[in-house]
Order: sequence, then structure tokens, then C-alpha cells
Amino acid sequence: MVALLLFSAVSCCDKPEPDTQIQLSVLIYIAADNSLGKYRDDYANIEQLKQGFLPSNGNIVVYHDAYDAPPRLFRLVKGSDGAVDEELIEQYPEENSADPQVLTRSLILLRDRFPANDYGLILWSHGTGWLPKGEYSKYYNAVNNYPSSGMVPLMASDQPRVKSFGEDGNDVMEIEALAASIPYRLSFVIFDACLMGGIEVAYAMRHTADYIVASPTEIITDGFPYHHIMQPLFEQTPNLKAVCNAFYNYYNDKSGSWKSATIALYHTEGLTSLAATVRSIFDAHRETLNAFVPHRDLIQCYDRLSPGIFFDLAHFISIIATPAEYSAFESELSKTVIHKRATPMFLTIPIDPDRYSGVAAYIPNGLLTTRQAFRETEWNRAVRLME
Repeated sequence: MVALLLFSAVSCCDKPEPDTQIQLSVLIYIAADNSLGKYRDDYANIEQLKQGFLPSNGNIVVYHDAYDAPPRLFRLVKGSDGAVDEELIEQYPEENSADPQVLTRSLILLRDRFPANDYGLILWSHGTGWLPKGEYSKYYNAVNNYPSSGMVPLMASDQPRVKSFGEDGNDVMEIEALAASIPYRLSFVIFDACLMGGIEVAYAMRHTADYIVASPTEIITDGFPYHHIMQPLFEQTPNLKAVCNAFYNYYNDKSGSWKSATIALYHTEGLTSLAATVRSIFDAHRETLNAFVPHRDLIQCYDRLSPGIFFDLAHFISIIATPAEYSAFESELSKTVIHKRATPMFLTIPIDPDRYSGVAAYIPNGLLTTRQAFRETEWNRAVRLME
């Protein structure tokens, strides 16, 4: 409620007139006071930023809540020796970076101190899709307690570690709170976090950004190659397809389990129309939906949980719909998922290119707490998968 009140208070404020010479200001929100920060993956990505492109027509601002240091806000600037330096803007006492009010404060400061024609946000942390606090761990523990299932344990020592948005201690930032915490519309949001490429996430974020970049699977802890993605972001119009391609190429050029990446670009404008089309399909096939739970294993899955939660949306709809209904759905989906890339495998998960639509969706399973949580999502209220 506090976050919502804060959102209401700041969203009605007048925007400062942007400096027309400044095309874009980007906030990279690094919530690393968690296991990712323990391994210093955040510092590695900051070093990549310093090695990469520094725009003359924009600003790169970083909020960094480290595992081993208090939070700070800084801007990347060119030093007198030509190297990229951190210009400290604010130093904060220890705080909870999973608190939506902290993200709101950071975005307001970005807008007020570094006005631009457009604004972007990169969210760096753990992520568990649309799932509320505590729900993911029920499935995570199932995988690690039963390695005989054939799944690789999520933190196996011989496998790349993954980013599993916003974890600080025992707190997380749930998706609807995240969406409500963004005080003005953004050009784009990029999720450098696991499992955020789901239709439930995109739909909840549809009023916050024109475009979303996310992965329907987990993401290896190397995250985005920041030394490669800044230059396309600061083109005259942010080149988000090139950002997706840079992410994909970074991992596709590796070998073994490191050759693991899925990524997609969503245009949020078409999400309402897509939801209406999906709703009409679900309404027409209610009996099939009610009997579908045993057939979930037929659908392309994107997680290594037990049972699975994140399935391919288009593959799911193709099983339910008539050919004419699916054609209408495909037409709407193509307006939302406008770019997608995937390696043949993500760790132990085969990614079928004919079944990879770039966006995941929940299919109800037997766990009542997950079903009830999904029932309350904006996506479910729009499409009525669960009545």
C-alpha cells in the first residue's frame, strides 16, 4: 500500500523538460545483496560496463547494493586519463534493495538529475517469474532433494551457476509491486534475471514500458554481456533486437553447458489484444482445460523444477485451439514477441526451435498454493485460465 501511495504521489508530478541533446538515460538496478553478490558477479558486470561503450548522448547510472558493501548510486563518466570512472551520486546506509520504494526513489532521481528524451531500466538480480515470495523454493527443493529425477541440481558444482527479480535477504520484490513502483513510462525494461520471460510478467508490466527484454529460462550468472549491449541501446532508437542478439551470441559462442541462452523482445502495446484472443480460446475449450493437467508434460518446458511451472505459451495454445483459433492467436502473438533467439539446449533442457515462441506461461498443476497465487495474477484475471 505504501508503494502504491508513493507511486500515485510521484506519477502525477510534472516531468522536467528533457535536454534534447540527451537521448537516453538508463538505470541499471543491481540488487546483489544475495548469493549472486557473494560470488561477486555484480562487480564483474560493472567492470564490463567500464570496458564497453560510454555514450556522449546519454547517461548510464547504476544503483548497486552489494553483498559486502552499503548501497550506492553512481554514474559512469570518462576520467581525465581516458578511463571510465564512477561518479558517486549518493551513498546510502544499509537498506533493502527488494523494497519497491527504493527502486521508485532511484528512478525519480534518474529522471530529475539526468533528464532525457527516453528512459530505460535494467533489473539485475535473482528472479522467479511471476511466482510470489516463498513459492519457488517449494519446487527448487524438490529438484535438489531428488537428483535421480534426471534433472541437474540447480547449484551443481560442475554446472554454470544461474541467476534465479530482486532478492535481499529474505525479501523479494513481487511483480505487481515492481510494476507499481515504476513512476513513469519507460522506453524499455531489460530483465537480467531468471525466468522473467513469461506472459504473466509481461502483462503485469504492460503499462510501465514500451518494450521488455527477458528470458523464459534461467540465465547463467555471467548475465548480459554489458560491454556489448550499451552501444545498441544508445542508438537513435534503442536497438533492442541487437541487445538480444548480443546476449544470444555471447553464450552461443561458448561450449558445453555454458552454451545456454534463451532471450526474447516483447512489444507491450499488443498485450491487451493478445489476452482477449487467448480468453476467447479458453472460453471455447473449458472442458479441455479442466482435464489438461495430466498432459502438461507434452508441452515445451523452460525450467528444471519438479513439477514444471514455466511452459511455452504458443505450444500450449496449439494443443487447445482449433487451427483457425490458433492462426488468430499466432497473428496476435507476432505483434507481442517481435524477436527471439535460443540455443538448442539450456543446460539439461532441450529447446525445440519449432516449439520456441519466446514466451512462457503457467499451466495449472496440483500444488494448491501456486494455483491460488496464479488465480490472482492480472494475466489470469484477463484470460480466465482458472475461473
